[in-house]
Order: sequence, then structure tokens, then C-alpha cells
Amino acid sequence: MASIYSLYIINKSGGLVFYKDYSGAGQMDADYSLRLTSLWHSIHAISQELSPIVECFGIELLQLDNFDLHCFQSLPSNLISFYTNLFSF
Repeated sequence: MASIYSLYIINKSGGLVFYKDYSGAGQMDADYSLRLTSLWHSIHAISQELSPIVECFGIELLQLDNFDLHCFQSLPSNLISFYTNLFSF
């Protein structure tokens, strides 16, 4: 069964619009979550520019040892990112 650890919504300029932690391990401090989302927005934008595919939407899935990071880009260019347990979707 899928478990979502945390949810981030990032606006098109890289600012954090919404953050919710579902893991129960405690929320990050505001500065750390702002740095994390700003970094993720930058990596996502650079991946769109560097991709050899013309209609690339950036990084959609990042699989790591401990979690997966899923990223969807909505119509008004907001990024919706969430961390889940391994291979949950």
C-alpha cells in the first residue's frame, strides 16, 4: 500500500505554497523546507532545459534507496511533489 511521507506544492517562481508532513516524524523547520523546495525547483527547471526531448516535463520520478520522489507539473506551472515509500505508485 502506498504511503505518502510529505507533500510540497511549489509555485512557478520556486516559492513554497504548501507543505504537509504525513510521516509523523515531525515537521522540518521553515528555513530547511524553503531551501529544499527551492533546490528541487531549480533542478526540475534545469532538467527541462538540458533534456534532448523537445516536450520534456522535467524530472517526474526520482527513486532513491529510502524513498521515491514523485513530481507533477500542473497547468499553471505549479510543481506538486511528494515523497513516498519505495515503488508505491
